Amino acid sequence: MQEKLNQIRNAIDAVDNQLVPLLAERIELALEASHYKKTITEIRGCDRVKVVLESVANRARKADGNVDAIVEIYAFIIQKLTDMQLQEKGMLQK
Repeated sequence: MQEKLNQIRNAIDAVDNQLVPLLAERIELALEASHYKKTITEIRGCDRVKVVLESVANRARKADGNVDAIVEIYAFIIQKLTDMQLQEKGMLQK
């Protein structure tokens, strides 16, 4: 049983090895995009958020993933990146 658990953990580590660099790239791109946004409304981009979350839900369905969990994770990522953009612009206190 321990051997199987170790195999699963190794597989998770392999996924993380792919995921972390992609998340780092997503953060950099979001911060770069903020250079073209002037207002809090532009940064919060509610319409864009809806589009992204709908797209994520569709991708999750195609991947036969847990749609609710994946959308919730993305919503957190988007909120965190929005806060980072607002902080970078001096529009949000730490």
